[in-house]
Amino acid sequence: MPVEQTYSKKNPRMYLFYWVFALAFAALLAALGYRQIFMYDVYVEKMERQSMRRVIEPGTRGDIYDRNGKLIVTNEPIFSAVVYFNDVRKEFREEYFKLKKAELARLESVGSKERPDYSKIAENARSNVLNGYLAQINSILGTDYKLGISDYNRHFAQKQLLPLPLVRNLTAREHAILAERIPVDSPIQIYTDTARYYPYGDVASHALGYVANNFDDDISKIPGGDLRTYAIVPTIGRTGIEAAFDDVLAGKSGAKIWIVDLAGYKYENVLDIPPTKGGDVFSSLDIDVQQAVEDAFGERKGAAVMLDVKSGEILSLVSRPSYDPNTLTPYITHKVDAEITARGAWLNRATSGLYPPGSTFKIVTAMAGLKSGAIDVDTVKTCNGGYRVGSRIFPCNSRYGHGNLDLEGALAHSCNVYFYETGIESGIDSIAEVAEEFGLNSSPGIELKEDSWRRTIIATPEFKKKRRKYDGPWTNGDTANSSIGQGYMLFTPLQIAAFTASFARGETRTKVSMLHDKKRKTDSEYHGAKKIPLTKEQYNAIVAGMVAAVERGTAKRAAIEGVKVAAKSGTAQVSVNGRPLTLAWMIAFAPADAPEVAISVIVEGEEPGDVGGGKTAAPIVRAAFEKYFSATNRGMPKIEN
Repeated sequence: MPVEQTYSKKNPRMYLFYWVFALAFAALLAALGYRQIFMYDVYVEKMERQSMRRVIEPGTRGDIYDRNGKLIVTNEPIFSAVVYFNDVRKEFREEYFKLKKAELARLESVGSKERPDYSKIAENARSNVLNGYLAQINSILGTDYKLGISDYNRHFAQKQLLPLPLVRNLTAREHAILAERIPVDSPIQIYTDTARYYPYGDVASHALGYVANNFDDDISKIPGGDLRTYAIVPTIGRTGIEAAFDDVLAGKSGAKIWIVDLAGYKYENVLDIPPTKGGDVFSSLDIDVQQAVEDAFGERKGAAVMLDVKSGEILSLVSRPSYDPNTLTPYITHKVDAEITARGAWLNRATSGLYPPGSTFKIVTAMAGLKSGAIDVDTVKTCNGGYRVGSRIFPCNSRYGHGNLDLEGALAHSCNVYFYETGIESGIDSIAEVAEEFGLNSSPGIELKEDSWRRTIIATPEFKKKRRKYDGPWTNGDTANSSIGQGYMLFTPLQIAAFTASFARGETRTKVSMLHDKKRKTDSEYHGAKKIPLTKEQYNAIVAGMVAAVERGTAKRAAIEGVKVAAKSGTAQVSVNGRPLTLAWMIAFAPADAPEVAISVIVEGEEPGDVGGGKTAAPIVRAAFEKYFSATNRGMPKIEN
């Protein structure tokens, strides 16, 4: 009997596939859920990166004033004719299709199967549209301004959301004409930016400094750091006050964040942080004194520094030749840079020029002689026109000698012989010790970055052994040279001015500043100073010699009416490129009996013997003091800060 077979639609093995499918579907749902829910923020961030752009706008720099409230550095508007790509997008597209159609027709006419270069067509379309607007500007102004296709394309690729300058730095006339004649609905706009402006031109250029583009501006604290960013380049102080107080003067950058389409054109602003202006700086300069000193220099090279004796504030800091910082903004051209370089005008001679101090250093030698006991205030020495040291005769500045002189007379007539002998009797160590006490080998404290005090030299046997060993051992001849500020001695005019102010105040140090602060404490602790290690009689004898120099000696041209001036002239010899040249020095303070201001002046000669401290530097000192002590200058209203 046949076996009965039963058939069923159920297959147990199918359940395995059901479970596999269910698990796969669940995994898919879980993955989709994870991406939709847990990864939501990640994808939103990616979307924002693709659809949002950040535009950085720098803040305007603060102003700089002189100590009397006169504006000496500010900003001025500069105008450019610009076009925003967003405003001509439709014209780009129309021109693109027009050129594309023409190119396809051309290829078809020659039977070519070559594909058109669509990127090149897009570049040419942008160039045609923008050149059309530039032609409109040229037609209105009667000019012939040009921009190449590479300028358009580079701007489109790198600065698409920023205005494209068709004509930069419009003159006042061009700005007025375009503002009147450009149609209201034209995409051509007048864009206003600012540039640094120096109302006094080249006056105080080295003290004020200049600015340059800052491509390393820190924008990390501005929102949107992960977005593609377009930035209008800000400026940074490079030298002078502009650099020293850049953290105060620099404005804070602002930002705008735009939503853009797939082509990168903006259509919605979602964040706007306005830039802010930087703070103002009240400098210690007196611009009228500064102008008077620079005028007195004329075309001569050199430097001058004038200080407030009590506070150490700089009233005038001159370096000649100078440059006009207005020619360095908004950028420095190769032509301007080459011209300034050729004149040697980049160097701030007041803070970075290194010079032998000449006979101004005799004040140091006099103090060393008195302190060591080598001389007293009544010591008389005889000058016959020269002083023998070993086998060499060291000449005096008077060919036939000065005869018998005491300390006052030696300072008044700047007798070399008196100080040769005093220096050798005192010893180089005593001279160096006094120079170091007055900080002639240390920083004067100025905020400017251009300060070469580290390269200054107080000559000693140790220095010669270490740095000039091929010159042989130290000799009395070296001491004689050092005692009149020659030989290896090198200082900056700023250091010599600080020394002069310190001596005038009867202390050993002066802390120099470029800031005006009426609340500044001006005691010896502030300056890091000690009382000069001389008796009152000894100190007064040196001052008397400096006053006598003005009244009847080598500094007579520094005298001004109604004010007693104490001064010391100096003339130093240097070799420049194998040519012997002369340096004319003068240091001075006034009033001699109650000092308010001190000054150092150096003038570089250009031919052997063409300058001298008494004839060349003294008139500059006089001009500075006359302006400072004039009723007009002293009576100016002060601005509170």
